[in-house]
This record gives sequence, structure tokens and C-alpha cells, in this order.
Amino acid sequence: MEPSTLPSQDVGLGTAYERVAVYRLLDRWTLRRQVATAFEGPVDGMAGIPGLHLLGLARRGTRVTVALPDPAALDLVRDVYRLHGAAERLRTLRADPDAELPAQRFDLVLTYNATPLVADWQAYLSRLAPLAARWLVVSVTNPASYGVAIRKLQRLLEPKAPAELFDHESIRPAALEPLLARFGRTVEHEYLDCPWWPDLFVPTGQTLLGATLERLPGLSRLAARLRRAPADDHGVRFLYGRDRFPLFPDAPEWDELGRALERHPVFDQRGTMLGRLFGHHHAYLIEISE
Repeated sequence: MEPSTLPSQDVGLGTAYERVAVYRLLDRWTLRRQVATAFEGPVDGMAGIPGLHLLGLARRGTRVTVALPDPAALDLVRDVYRLHGAAERLRTLRADPDAELPAQRFDLVLTYNATPLVADWQAYLSRLAPLAARWLVVSVTNPASYGVAIRKLQRLLEPKAPAELFDHESIRPAALEPLLARFGRTVEHEYLDCPWWPDLFVPTGQTLLGATLERLPGLSRLAARLRRAPADDHGVRFLYGRDRFPLFPDAPEWDELGRALERHPVFDQRGTMLGRLFGHHHAYLIEISE
């Protein structure tokens, strides 16, 4: 099998918290809604291992299908599900973004931060929505967070500033919400992944501080020294993957992660104003129209 081109590990406390926030959100949204089957993929914008957003539902009994374009990434998904005793409720499917999707329908379909990564985001969502028999979850970058404002200021100091997730048309509510309304009724809309630290859209596998320093003129050497220094709460001490994925309170090794998270203020479920300011993402739950 060829090496995966997708991330094979989750790196840092920020990524770990993002995972926890997603799992908690899906738990809340599905607690009183029957979700026997669920689907995610084939594009995943997570800055970590793709294809694991529905793991919490699978642990509770949902039969999950994960579609990804990379066989090695699917193999990793299977290993993490096995680690959590949910392998028998997982089906994996190799599928490119423009490939034919399953003919069946699922109670819930989830797409995570994928729209800026495909050639035609409206066509992509329009192909996914018919797979949802009852619920469609669409999560995108929050364009209004204070981290976006900081990142825009940073780019003024950079010699070359490539487009980033928050630049994409699809994450603007004025563009996204009319399309979602064609699929059904929005019954939940919530900001998630709302820690105190800003989302500065660092490259996958890098820490917030190190990537920020690398971007600023004259500070790349300091960033290199930090990469060699002992890890702190935002560093590689929180490195999770195939053999270690303690992202649930009943999982082995949760205590270390849980204590670290408790030291940092978070603003999930603290209202729209705080969510809009601190949230790295926001998500819609669409009740599908028949």
C-alpha cells in the first residue's frame, strides 16, 4: 500500500480540543434524534486524521460509513475504530471527491470543512445532500473569529499571502445558507471549537506559536529552536493516532488530556456572541425535506 497523502496523526492540544468539541456537538444534536446509520467523506478538512468525526456516534451504536480517496487513510480509520471497540459498526469506502457515491441513504450525513477544498463546492454539497434521509451536518470555518482578524493582519507582513480557508466563498453565510435551504430546514446552528486561543490556520502538524513565528520576517530561526524545545500544552506532547486516541472521557489516557483542557477557558455553548468571536468553526444541522 502506498503511503497516505493525508495526515496520519493529530498534533497538539488545539487539534485534540477540536476533536472533543466535534464529538460533544454531535452527541448533543443526536441525543434525541434517531441516527442508526451515518456517512462522512469523501473530503475532510480536519487538520489531523480524516474520517473520524463519527467515531463518537459509532461508539454509541450507529453504523458508520467513511469514504476517503486514500486507502492508507482508510486503514488508519479502521485501526482507530478498532481501538475503541467500534470496528464492527464501521464500513469504509474508497471514493474520490468526484466519484460515484453510495446508492443507499443514511440517517445522517456529515461534511467537515470540505467546501474550500473542492473544485465546485455547490455541486459537491448537492451531491452529498441526497445521501441524507433525515439529517445533514455541514461544518465550515468561522469567518468572523478574532483569529481570522489576526491572520489577516499577519498577512500584511508576509511577502506572499496565499488564499486561506476564510477567503473562500463557501464559508460566508450569505453564500452558504441559501444552498442549505434548498436541502431542508436548519434546526440547529452552533459555533464550535471555541477555545481562548485564536485559529491562525497553521499548517497541519505545526503548533500555533511555531507556525506564527515562521511566517513573520526574521523569526524563522526562533521557530526552529522552538521545534527542538520540550513540548508545552500546545506542542507534540499531545500526539494521537493509530495506537493512542484518548479523545473520550472513558478512554485510556484521557486523564492527562482532560487535565490539560481544564486549564484553558473555552466558550462552546456560551452564546452566539462569544461563539462568533472565539469559534474556529460553525455548523448547521439541516432537517432534510422530503
